[in-house]
Amino acid sequence: MPTKYTDVRGYATYYFYSGATTLPDVAPDFSRGRKILFVHGAGSNGHTWHRQIDAFGGRHSPIALDLPGHGRSAGVEGLRTVQDYADFVAAFLDMLKIKAAVILGHSMGGAIAMDLAIRHAARVEALILSCTAPKFNITADRIEALRAITMGRAPQAFNTDGYSPRTVKENFDVVREGWMEQIKTDPRVRYTDIVACSQLDLRDAIGKIDKPALVIAGADDQGTTPADAEFIAGKIRGATCKIIADAGHYIPRERPPEYNAAIEQFVFSLAN
Repeated sequence: MPTKYTDVRGYATYYFYSGATTLPDVAPDFSRGRKILFVHGAGSNGHTWHRQIDAFGGRHSPIALDLPGHGRSAGVEGLRTVQDYADFVAAFLDMLKIKAAVILGHSMGGAIAMDLAIRHAARVEALILSCTAPKFNITADRIEALRAITMGRAPQAFNTDGYSPRTVKENFDVVREGWMEQIKTDPRVRYTDIVACSQLDLRDAIGKIDKPALVIAGADDQGTTPADAEFIAGKIRGATCKIIADAGHYIPRERPPEYNAAIEQFVFSLAN
């Protein structure tokens, strides 16, 4: 899976893609199939999409970036708001000379994708919204716990929160993989991301979205619930909703066959 850096608004921005490598200042070829931009969740990074890059790279042009401060991209703090992240994603597309793409966002990335479709509609061919919400249910206790970690008052939490009970029982390696992805990003970034998410409310605005949309949720997700997915799908005209059994908040690695199949079917429908 090739990787590359590009400068976006002064941030050295790391991204993953599929296909032939190119010289440092030459953008890769994204002409194969559909351009699909994967936007990760809070405190995460682009490598979390490796199963999807591998699955779609033969037929399409998948791209997964590390947002500022995440993974290998520059910065020690996240951006202040979800809207700031959406503006950054638009600038990232500019640097790659991509006019529009299918935007696939997970959790916070889904909120970024929705805001992008609202304020930068021309950059969005279609939306795939994964385990997300127009208004996140984030408690003050959760924010304070993350703040304590940034101040050295508590260790990072490594738990099974967000995973389906079946995943925890039958495929614990997936949980361990999630922990390894978690430590690639500074806890301060996870904290600022969660604060940004807590301030977001797109419940009224998403009715303005006029793009083909697929909304995916895990049946066992207690954070961004199936009800959240159904609410979004009900607000976006023509959107479809897919609930995946035995999956929690981390469907891309918990249930990749079902997740990827739903995405492939939706992307195929755009061309027909």
